[in-house]
Order: sequence, then C-alpha cells, then structure tokens
Amino acid sequence: MRFVCGNQPLEFDHSLWTSILGHFTGGSTGGSRLVADQCIVVTQRKGDPPLSAWGLYGHDDQLGTLNLLTPENTLATAKGEIQTGIRVALDPPLDALLIPSIGRRKLTQTIVRVGDNIPAHDDVLEFNTQIGAQWDGLRHMTYHKSGVFYDNTTIDQISCDNANPDALGIDAWVKRGSIAGRGVLLDYYAYSQHAKREYGLINCAHAITYQDLVDCAKYQGIEIREGDLPFVRSGFWVGYRRLTEEEKTGWGLWAWKRREQWRDVARWLRESDIAACAGDAPAWEKVPSWEWPASAGLEGLSLHEIMLDGWGMAIGELFDLETLSEVCKGNKRGSFFVASPPLNVRGGASSPPNCIAIF
Repeated sequence: MRFVCGNQPLEFDHSLWTSILGHFTGGSTGGSRLVADQCIVVTQRKGDPPLSAWGLYGHDDQLGTLNLLTPENTLATAKGEIQTGIRVALDPPLDALLIPSIGRRKLTQTIVRVGDNIPAHDDVLEFNTQIGAQWDGLRHMTYHKSGVFYDNTTIDQISCDNANPDALGIDAWVKRGSIAGRGVLLDYYAYSQHAKREYGLINCAHAITYQDLVDCAKYQGIEIREGDLPFVRSGFWVGYRRLTEEEKTGWGLWAWKRREQWRDVARWLRESDIAACAGDAPAWEKVPSWEWPASAGLEGLSLHEIMLDGWGMAIGELFDLETLSEVCKGNKRGSFFVASPPLNVRGGASSPPNCIAIF
C-alpha cells in the first residue's frame, strides 16, 4: 500500500503496517492512500469524496467492508467461539416500537385461510424494513450534498424508471453467503453502570466518545480483530420498555445518544478493520447528525455518509442486545459466533437482520 503524510508519499512494508493498524484484505487497494496522522483510509482518485475508500475492494464492488468476511476467518471463528451451543436471537419483534420513527409504515399482518377440505393458513406481512431492527444497506442513504452512493452509484441507478436492480442491493450480501463471523459485544451500558456514569436512556443528548469505546473494550477485556462484527449496547431497549404507552406514542427522533461524530470515532471504526457494526439505538450516531462543528474533522459529513457511502460498511440499528448481555455476563464471554442472513430481495435497501449469536 502507498501512504501519504502531508504531501510526502511513504512506503511502509506490510509487516510494519500490520503491527501498527492491522492489514487490509479483500482485493485491490484501488489507488487508496491513508492520511497517516489521522489513520483514515481515503482515496487519492481525483473527485472522490473525502475520507472515502472507493476502489479499495476493486471495480464495481457490491460488498464494501463485508469483503473482510472470508471462509478462513469464518471457519476459525466457528471453531473458536461455538463452545456451549447457547443461541441468542438479536431481533426484537417487528412491531416492538409502538410508533415507528419519522412516519414509517407500521407492520400489518393478515391471516389468510386457504383450502376448503383441509384448511390451512398463510399470512401476508406488509412493513417498512426500517421500522425495527435492521441492517442499513448501501442503497439506504446518499451523500447529502452530491446525491451519490457507495462507489459513485447515482440515485437514478437506484430509483428511476431505468434503475439497475443489481446496483448495491442487499441480495449481493446473500449471494456472498450473508453476514457470518465473530461478533463482539461492547456493553457500554454495563460499563457505564460500573463506572457510575448516569445518562438518560431515551431522548438524551449523551454522546459515546472514542475513548468511551476504548475504555469499554478494555474493561471487558475485548480485543477487536479484523473482520469482527461489533455490537454496541447503550441501553435503549431498557429505557424504551420502561415507558408508558403514552410516552411511547410521543417518543421522538431527534435527541438520540450514540456514537459521537468526531474523526477519532471514524478512525477507530476504519482502522479496526471491522466488517460491519450494529447497536441497540435507533441511530448509529448521535443526531441531529448534520450539526457537528468543523473541529469534528469529518469535513461536514455524518458517520452514515462516511460508513455507508464512503466505505461500504453496513450499519445495524435497534438490535435487541439485552439477553445477549446477560448471556455474555453469565458465561464471562464478550465474543461469539454470529450469523445474520438478510432478506434475499433483489435490490433491497435494508433488511431485518434475522440475527443469531451462538456461544
């Protein structure tokens, strides 16, 4: 790989780079470079967005950082992590939120009786894939200013009359074998209780910083490895389930606590070489996500834009991590095998995770 510090190109041998940050895998570097003092991969192709990694995994890539999930590390994870056979589902019910956020359509279920002599039942489900736990796919959000998606895919390629149904759909993940690998729980809520830090669990302006994530991992004794799938528990479902129905009806969108939108958080996500990440909150980052100052160092971008559109990194939200936390604590574990096959819908923009952790 070729790196740039200031205006001077640097040549690092691979062993040194591995010892500093961990090596990148999954294909061609695509002419990518790295700002050495900030440790965020960016492209050096003229016109590409700042902090992006377009071309890192080759031309016309559909997987982004899921390229880091390989048969080798999946096999090693299964052998190392599956020890007791305990299984934990990470999806809350599809209708767990009484009122889905920002006017999204609620789940409706219709039971259909079929057959006369031997009655049977089908059910018809209608729902927005963003009303509950979900993976944000690479079609979900554009760069706000330019209106393009990962690897310069345009909005017309996604949603016009002549759209390409094979551009950045979640079904590309399924064709590659879906999401399966080493999950790690960063139990920030448990760590905060241990550290006697109090914060509101619902509609709170509390931000989880880079140092919080580092300290949480250290407290739990967790090592983040290449290709990992981190799950961050902030306690959202604890707070939500304490609300009355009236409070759930009035629950709002615009004051969610979660990852702080500063350059060091983005740097940690990128240099950790994780394949994807998820949390229990309605949003991965603190919102409003467009009001961070220039001093944040993200050049006016949100983490959603950088992760989805710049790196091709799937983002999971509203995962139910409560039972997972209990099982991790009871078994003195912070890592596990995780499998999460999304809906195999051609051109899908997002999907319920259908996620299971196995110990």
